[in-house]
Amino acid sequence: MAISVCRALLAIDAESAGLPWLILGEQAHIIARKPGGPRGLDGDRTPIDEYENLILLCADDQKRVDLQPDVSSAAEFRTRKLAHERWAEEKFAGEAEEPIRLVKAPDEYAIPMNPVATGAAVWDLVAGSGLYFMRSVEGDLDPGASDAVDEFLSNAVDYGDISEEILAGGFNAVREAQRTLQEMLMGIWERNLFVYGRRVTRTLTGGRGAPTPFGVTQRRATARARVAALPLLLEHVPPRPGFAWADR
Repeated sequence: MAISVCRALLAIDAESAGLPWLILGEQAHIIARKPGGPRGLDGDRTPIDEYENLILLCADDQKRVDLQPDVSSAAEFRTRKLAHERWAEEKFAGEAEEPIRLVKAPDEYAIPMNPVATGAAVWDLVAGSGLYFMRSVEGDLDPGASDAVDEFLSNAVDYGDISEEILAGGFNAVREAQRTLQEMLMGIWERNLFVYGRRVTRTLTGGRGAPTPFGVTQRRATARARVAALPLLLEHVPPRPGFAWADR
C-alpha cells in the first residue's frame, strides 16, 4: 500500500534480532475516516479502513498531503498508488523473494467481537498491535456523538502506537493509561454508544525474514439499540456516581 512521493525508504532492516525489519512509514487514509477530514467526502466511504483506501507515506509527506487536501484528489492518490505498486512489481520481479503478505489464520472468522467494558480491556486490545481496523458508528446520529466515538477510536490507536513507551514506564504508567482509556470509554457510554473489539494474530510472510506473528486489532462502535449483548456489557460496567442510562 506504499505510494511513491519522495522515494524515501519506508521499511528498513531491523537491528533487533527479534524483528526482520522496521516499518518507518505512516499508514494514512486516502479518504479520511472523518467526513470533515482530508478528502473526507471525495468518493465512496464504505471501504474506509480497507486496503483500497490505505496508503503508506513518510511522516513528512503524510503531513504535506493532509494539510493541503485540495492539491490531490482521492482518485489521483489511487492512480499514484497503483503506479507505485506496478513499479515495485517490475523492480523486484526477478528476485527470488516472495511478496510480503499478511496471512489470516484459518479460524480467524470464528473469533468473536466481544463487548469492551473496561479501560484495561481497551489497553489489551491496542497495546503492541501492529495494525488497526476501526469502524465508527453508522447511520444518522447526533454529530457530537459521532465525533465522540471517532475521537475515542483515534485516541485508543494513539495509545497503541506509544504502548512500548508506556510499558517502559512500569506498572504505574500502564495503570494510568488504563484509567484514561476508562474515562474515554465511559464518555461514549454516556451517549448510549458502545464498543466491540477483538485481537487476532496474523502471520507476516515473504521478504527476507522468517514468518512473523503480527497482532491486528479490530473494533467497531455501535448504538445501544444494536447491541445484542447489552445485558452482558452492563454487568461489567464499573459504578460511577451520577452515571446511568435511560431505561437501564
